[in-house]
Amino acid sequence: LIGGTVVVLVFMGFVWVSQNKDVLRRLKKQYPTTFVVVIMLSSYFLISYLGDVMVFMFGITLPLLLMFVHASLRLRNIKNKLENKMEGIGLKKTPMGIILDALEQQEDSINKLADYISKVKE
Repeated sequence: LIGGTVVVLVFMGFVWVSQNKDVLRRLKKQYPTTFVVVIMLSSYFLISYLGDVMVFMFGITLPLLLMFVHASLRLRNIKNKLENKMEGIGLKKTPMGIILDALEQQEDSINKLADYISKVKE
């Protein structure tokens, strides 16, 4: 419970600060992965300071893993591709879409990452 609260507060704090400071906003757009890692590391240090590291590991890492597995499974069939297009043009908001918007991880940056991974596999 404490771990989840700390992570939510750190996430909200980083999003609020990055929305209000132009330097951090540009940094977040240039290095989005670094921004997510900073959130996770900040949460880790705060929780380890409180002494609940295992709560953090199971409370954060496992739900993130499940969220990414769910998101990758959603990309497979025609119905979900249509829903993704509707979400892309702004007709529909999903919880994952809200989280990605808050982190400014729009579809184009995710597609760049997917293209990079496919090139590395070849």
